[in-house]
Order: sequence, then structure tokens, then C-alpha cells
Amino acid sequence: MKKIILLFIGSFLVTAVFSASLKVFFQALSWREVLIKGLVIPCFTWTVQLLLSAVVLDGKSRLRYWNRLGWVCLIGSIALLPAAFYNFLALKPSVWISIANVLGSVVLMAITLHTLLRRDGFRWQWTLSWVVLIVINMSLYLSSVL
Repeated sequence: MKKIILLFIGSFLVTAVFSASLKVFFQALSWREVLIKGLVIPCFTWTVQLLLSAVVLDGKSRLRYWNRLGWVCLIGSIALLPAAFYNFLALKPSVWISIANVLGSVVLMAITLHTLLRRDGFRWQWTLSWVVLIVINMSLYLSSVL
């Protein structure tokens, strides 16, 4: 369980770097608001998946699933770092780089999750539920910044 917690803490910290880099696009917003939107909204997908699996899966399967989610979350967060560094370093960064990077991260996470879960014998509906939640998550973020 400690390893799973560390995976999600690491993911949260790495995502915080990306979220902070988005401040360049939202000069009128406070740092607090930028960070809250950049961190709390993405937590939606992971929290719902953790809660759903806590209800549906048995103890051993649940821990295995949480471990896979933790790795996927960390991999997806690390995949956001190129855009974060670009946003911090470019004089006038293009928002399209961040958008493309986020979409690439989501595709990477979906493929990785599907591969890991299939290898462990989980049903494909677990990946589908994650995809549905990430789409809702991204919609929430978009509606919060428009």
C-alpha cells in the first residue's frame, strides 16, 4: 500500500509542475486558482477509479488495480513535463503545445492502462471507465477555463 501511495504522491507533485506552468496562459488568475484547477480537476478521474474499484474488486485485485493506476498516473504526469518546461522557458509559449502534450499523455496513459490491465486479466470495461472519466475530467477543465 505504501508503494501505491508514493506513486500517487509522485504523480501529484509532477502534475503540480505542469499545472504551475499553465499560469503563463492565465495571467489574470491567481496562482491558487491555476493550481487548484490544474490539480483538483485531474484528481477526479483517479479518485473515482479508486472508489469504484474499492467497491467492486476484492482485496488482492483491488491492490493490483491500484498499483497499475498509480504507475499509469505517474507515467502520464511525467509525460506532461516537456510542455511544462516549454511553458517555463519559451518567451511566448503556444497553448497548442500544452494541448497536444496533454492529449499525448492521455493516449499514452490509456494504452499503458489497457496493456497492464489486460496482462493482469482485468476486463476491458475498467479501461473504458477510465477513458470515460478522463473525457469528463478534460471537459470539466475546459469549462472551468473558458
